[in-house]
Amino acid sequence: MQRLFCATLALCAAVPGQSPFASRVVSFDDMGQAGGGVFAPSNTLGAPDGTVHSLGIGGNVVLGFDVVIADGPGADLIVSENPFVSTSNPALTFAEMLFVEVSSDGTSFARIPNRYDGPAVSPGPFAFVNAGAYEGMAGAGATNPSAVDLRDVVEAGGDAIDLADLAGHPLVTSGVVDLAAITQVRLVDVRDGVDQDSRGVTIYDPGSGSADIDGVTVVHDAASAVAPGPIVDVTIPADGAFELSFDDPDGWRDLDPASLQVALYGTPVGLVALLPLMNISRFDATGFTLKLRGVLPAGFLLRVSASAKDLSGHRSGDVRSRPTP
Repeated sequence: MQRLFCATLALCAAVPGQSPFASRVVSFDDMGQAGGGVFAPSNTLGAPDGTVHSLGIGGNVVLGFDVVIADGPGADLIVSENPFVSTSNPALTFAEMLFVEVSSDGTSFARIPNRYDGPAVSPGPFAFVNAGAYEGMAGAGATNPSAVDLRDVVEAGGDAIDLADLAGHPLVTSGVVDLAAITQVRLVDVRDGVDQDSRGVTIYDPGSGSADIDGVTVVHDAASAVAPGPIVDVTIPADGAFELSFDDPDGWRDLDPASLQVALYGTPVGLVALLPLMNISRFDATGFTLKLRGVLPAGFLLRVSASAKDLSGHRSGDVRSRPTP
């Protein structure tokens, strides 16, 4: 029987100050602790630190924040699960996936559009999957709790979520969910071989248990979302030759060169290291675009992250996953 728990007063207590991390558990449903794991909802609060709460297979948790989350340039949230990466191939990870939903009123939740591009078969318990097979979900990106900047999508790892992806959602276009005033985030475990992505494609991930939540970090709140700052965009066109755009409305000279970062499958590689493999396809007053040279093999699964700050410390980041045709 499904169990729905209201958080205790201790769980609902806010982290002092205006924390960028989840500060209270609004509710959770662990589906009778299906799948086993660590069932401690308070582990989802505060900065990611390696302690987790298991959702239960098909379960969920609703989290509240000290700040109002808002759609800014690039990623607005980072969801930290606890996947680990294969030592032999950085593209492969043990991933227990979850859907991400947001709400302005705590009643109506809009699910972030998502897609699965991996094999149409369950990998089996404790198997590795390609992190590039999942977009708009969380659970594939390894977290770095020791990052200097836990709001930087490259440094912090995890799975970055962009509220702008919800622009066409009926709850958003009708005004029920306000992307400038998100107050709660619901995380829902993906059931291996049962749940479907936004296109109706069945999602597969290691079916040994449920997703384990380490934390949720706010990248853009109502104040920072409107501040002038950089705009980072990752694009994966049809040929798979990904493009990285770094712009600033105050001009490219306002970008902090030391802050320009790139990661492949969550592993930082450094923009300088990538430059020999890329062409400058655009350079103007606001910024530049780099495009990967050549064409990648058909069916190649990509996961690319990029981030930047301006000289005032405002940030932007983006992450995209997509296969080549």
